[in-house]
Amino acid sequence: MILDLNFIDQTATKKKPKAKYVKPQSLKDLERLHFEHKKVRFPNIKESQLVKTTFRDQTSNELTKSVIAWIRLNGGSASRINTVGIFDVKLGRYRRSGSRKGFSDIVAIMDGRHISIEIKIGHDKLRPAQEKIKSEIEAAGGSYLVIHSFDDFLDQIQDIQNHG
Repeated sequence: MILDLNFIDQTATKKKPKAKYVKPQSLKDLERLHFEHKKVRFPNIKESQLVKTTFRDQTSNELTKSVIAWIRLNGGSASRINTVGIFDVKLGRYRRSGSRKGFSDIVAIMDGRHISIEIKIGHDKLRPAQEKIKSEIEAAGGSYLVIHSFDDFLDQIQDIQNHG
């Protein structure tokens, strides 16, 4: 008896290959600026021995790292805010972090102005708690950015710098 296994080929769906990532020129410029800054910070180290940092904006972590680096290289202060709970081994469960629910991913100060930055990749949208925080920050005179790419960040930060 011969088993007919043709149905396996018919039910298998082919995944579409992901589009090849093309790094935007803005991130290449950030890498160059970051390396130039390293050369100034470490003048006694040969240029060939300095490690070049790479920046991308495909994932939330990569985009967050890129945004923080840009802010710091341009005279601002920026920190990543960790809102994820911490696993407590003794309790056998997660404990809440000290931050408020819905707080932004990055808190920054540039030119004396508070800027909260929420990173959203793909079709991700603000949750109700994040909308509430956004309203509070804007009511207090700060800026709240929702960014989806590094170029998106640069457009929005330039708008803040030009229009206060």
